[in-house]
Amino acid sequence: MDTPNVPSTYYTPAPASDLWSCRQPSTVSGRYEGFQGNPGPIGSALDLRLDIDARNGVESPVMNKVSGDLYSTRFVKVAGVNQLVKTYVESWIVDTPLVTFTDTDVHIVGTVRYWKGTHPATTVDIVVSWSSGAVTGAVATLTSGGILGQPYACSYRSEAFRDMNLELDYCSSVDIEPKVPVYNSHAHTNRPPDLPHRTITIESSYRDAGIAVTIDPVHTVIDDTAPGFASWNVGELHDAMETSFGKYNSGWPAWNMWGIQAGIFDSAGVGGIMFDAAAGFGGAGRGPDRQGFAVFRNHSWFTNLVSNPVTQDQAWAMRHFLYTWVHEAGHAFNFLHAWDKARPDSLSWMNYDWKYDQRNGTDSFWGNFRFRFDDDELLHMRHGDRASVIMGGDPWASGGHLESPAGAMTVSGPGSDVELTLSAKDHFDYMEPVSIEFRLRNTTDVPVMVDGRLDPRYGNTTVYVQKPNGTVILHESVVCFYGLPELVTLAPAPVGDDDGSDRFSQLVQLAYGVEGFAFDEPGQYLVRAIYSTDGIVQASNTLPLRVGFPVTREEDRFAPEFFTREVGLTLAFEGSMSPYLERGLNALTEAAERFGGEPLGVKAATAVAQSVGDDFYRRKDEKMVKHHSADPQRALALTDAGLAGYQQSAGAASNLAYRGLVELRTELHAKADNSAAARSEVETLAKDLGARGANSTVVAQVKELISPTPTTRSRRAAPRKPAKKSSDG
Repeated sequence: MDTPNVPSTYYTPAPASDLWSCRQPSTVSGRYEGFQGNPGPIGSALDLRLDIDARNGVESPVMNKVSGDLYSTRFVKVAGVNQLVKTYVESWIVDTPLVTFTDTDVHIVGTVRYWKGTHPATTVDIVVSWSSGAVTGAVATLTSGGILGQPYACSYRSEAFRDMNLELDYCSSVDIEPKVPVYNSHAHTNRPPDLPHRTITIESSYRDAGIAVTIDPVHTVIDDTAPGFASWNVGELHDAMETSFGKYNSGWPAWNMWGIQAGIFDSAGVGGIMFDAAAGFGGAGRGPDRQGFAVFRNHSWFTNLVSNPVTQDQAWAMRHFLYTWVHEAGHAFNFLHAWDKARPDSLSWMNYDWKYDQRNGTDSFWGNFRFRFDDDELLHMRHGDRASVIMGGDPWASGGHLESPAGAMTVSGPGSDVELTLSAKDHFDYMEPVSIEFRLRNTTDVPVMVDGRLDPRYGNTTVYVQKPNGTVILHESVVCFYGLPELVTLAPAPVGDDDGSDRFSQLVQLAYGVEGFAFDEPGQYLVRAIYSTDGIVQASNTLPLRVGFPVTREEDRFAPEFFTREVGLTLAFEGSMSPYLERGLNALTEAAERFGGEPLGVKAATAVAQSVGDDFYRRKDEKMVKHHSADPQRALALTDAGLAGYQQSAGAASNLAYRGLVELRTELHAKADNSAAARSEVETLAKDLGARGANSTVVAQVKELISPTPTTRSRRAAPRKPAKKSSDG
C-alpha cells in the first residue's frame, strides 16, 4: 500500500493480512458532526472541520488546518413534539495540527486557539477511523486547563466544510438564458497554460473553496415592466431584498443568500453590487448583514453573452458573467477586495481584473488566474470564526479586518504623478453628516488619465478614520459597486494661468458605513484616504476635523432618534422611500424642520428631497409597482433654505455642496417643467462660483448643466451617469 500523498507527519503501515479491510478512503477532509458524551444529544455538540488532505474533484489547496464550532443542545417542545435545538457558543481553530496516518485511522493533535474570549490552555485530540475505504467516524476530545473533557463522537457529513443556500431571482426583463454562468475553462485563449479543462459554475467555484452551494431550483420572476421603471437604485434593491427574504422565518444569522439578476443600475457602469444593510423592521429580521447582491444583465460586459460561446467575445462575456456572480457573492462571506487587505496582486475572485492588469501588465490577470479564492480567503471561509463568516453575523469588514486596518499607515513616495488631497471645513455640528472633498491633481508636465470614481463604494479609495479615543477604523461603505472605470484626463500642471483642468474633485459623504455612524461622538477626528488604481497608489494628507458638542438640550435629546440604522441607510442610499427605512426618513424630516437653516437641517432636508423627489418602485406580489411618485415641488421647497444659505455664503468651502444641490434642483425643476427656474439657478451658481475664485473650467462645466432642450421626464427614463467635476476651489 502506497503512503498517502498528504501533509501528515507520520505514516504507520498495517499488517498485510488487514490491507483490504483497512483500505484508506480517498479523503478524510471535510465536515463532521457529533455530540459530547452519553447518553447523546443533550449538552454540547461539535461541528468539526478537517482540512488535512486533498478533497475529491476540486481545484483547491489543502490548508492544513482543523477547526470547530461548539453548540449547546437541548430539547424543546413545539406543538407537543420534542425538537432538538442547537445554540451556537463559539469557534476555535488549530493552526498547526500534527497529523499521523496509519492504515486504520488518522490521529490529529494540536493546540486550540479560540477566536474570542479568554480560555485556559486547550488542546484537541482527534482520531478518524475507516473501514473498507469508508470513513466510520471521528472522535474528538478537548483538554482544557489540564482537565480531559468528554469526547465528541462525530459522523462524517460532507467533503464541504460549510453549506449555503442561494436563492436567485430574476427580473422579467432579463429572465433569459443563460440564467446562471456555465463556463468552459478553455473557452478563452487567455488563460494559464496548465489550467485543467473543466466546466466552472457558481457551485463548482464555491465547492473548490470548500462551500457546498445549493441553488434553489424555484426562483421568483419579478415583473419590472412598470411604466417609467428603467433602472434600479440602491434603495429599491435593498427594499426588494428585504421583501424577498421575509420568507426566511428561522431567524438570522443563517447560511442563506439572495441574488437578483436585474436589468441595469442607475449608474450604467455598475455591473454588480453587494448589500451590507439590515432590515429596520420585519423583512429579514433584526439586523442581518451581508445577505444579498445583484448582477445587472444589461451591462455592456454581457452584450455578447450566450449559453454556448463559440467566439472569443462570447467566451469573455460568459467568463465575466461567472466572475461577477462569484465576486459579489464572495462579499457576503465577509470578503473585502484584495487591495483593501493590502494584497493588490492577489489572483483571487475578490480582485478586479483591470486593477491587477494595471499593476502587472495587460491581460495578465486572466493569463494567471486559476478561478479560485486566495489562501487567506480560503482560510477565512473554511475555518474562520463562524460569526464573521455566516450571512447575518458580524458586519462586513469585521472579523479581524478592522482591529488593525491594512494599509492605514501607507505613505506615498516622492515623485508621484498624482496628488490626492482631502479638504473640508474645520468644524461639523453635532449630528451633521460629514462630507469631504476628494481632489486628484496632476503634478507632471504631461496629461494623466485617472479613474474619477472617488467614492469608496467604487473600490478606488480606502478611507481610514481616527476617532477621538485614538482608535483607527477602516470606513467601509454599506454598498459595493463593481463596474467600469470612469476615466478623467488631468491636464499638465499649469505653468502660467491656472484654469483648473489639472485637477478633479468630488464631494464624498462619509456619514455612515458598515460600522454605523463614523462621526457620532464630539471631539477631534483625523481622516486619511488611499487612492489605488491604474498603477497609482497615492496616500492623501491627514485631514483634521472636529465634531462639536450638542449646543441645546433639544439637540441632545434628538440624537438617539438620529443615530439609527434607518437614518444612516437613508443617507448612504442618497434617499429611499422604502417602508423598511420609514423611521429614518421620518427622523430626517424632523431634523429638517427642527434645525432648518443650520447645517444639520440643510443636509437632512436634502436627503428627504432626494427621497421624495424621485419615483420609487418596490416589489409587490412578484411585480415591481410604483410605490411613490416623484414630488418635485415638495423636494424643491425642502431645499429652498439650503440653496439660500449656500448663495449667501462667501467662502469656497461650500462650493461643491452648493453645486451638488443645484444639480439636484435642476433635475427637480425639469420634472416640474420649469426650465426657466433651472436656468436661473444655474446662472446664479456660475456667477457665484466665479466671484468666489473658482477657475474657468469649473464655471464652464456648471453652465453645461443648462440643457438646450430640458427634459421633463424622470431620471428613470435613462440610467444616470455621474457628472465629471473639476475642482471648485
